[in-house]
Amino acid sequence: MNETNIVINVGIGKLLAIIVSVCGTLIGGSWYISSKLTKVETKVGDFESRLTTLTGRFDLAYSSSSPISLKPKGNEFLENSGLKKYIEDKKDWLLSQCQSEHSMSNQYDIQESAFRFFDNLDFGDFETTLKDFAYKYGWSMETVRRIGGIYFRDICLIKKGLKPEDLDKPKL
Repeated sequence: MNETNIVINVGIGKLLAIIVSVCGTLIGGSWYISSKLTKVETKVGDFESRLTTLTGRFDLAYSSSSPISLKPKGNEFLENSGLKKYIEDKKDWLLSQCQSEHSMSNQYDIQESAFRFFDNLDFGDFETTLKDFAYKYGWSMETVRRIGGIYFRDICLIKKGLKPEDLDKPKL
């Protein structure tokens, strides 16, 4: 079988233009895809937050009505699991860490900061105990973390001179 060679003569200027065009298209496409993936991550994060709230409501751990508050079963978990004692024992450290990482200028910011802080808090060795209790209650660790976040939010509000029961009252 005979091979046929194809020879294309391209000047250096045109070759550079082709390379720049191809690279530009790849970079532009990558940027576009990256921005779309960021939007998806944001929506997934928001969905996860809503799912945590919904799960906690169904588990009767806390209410989702404003202000979000612990129900009797959530308070029971807080006490029995040792989570309340853990938070109380580390209150000053938790407050300083949360304040350094998050804005706490108003009631809404305080609540969101406490929730985000507890969503990512490293409980260390205590996490095993929390997981054991979560298993006994049939709850996810996200629900457990939200219970801790609600309790911690109330501590933060009190530290700022606010009462948790005043969350929905407009400031005059």
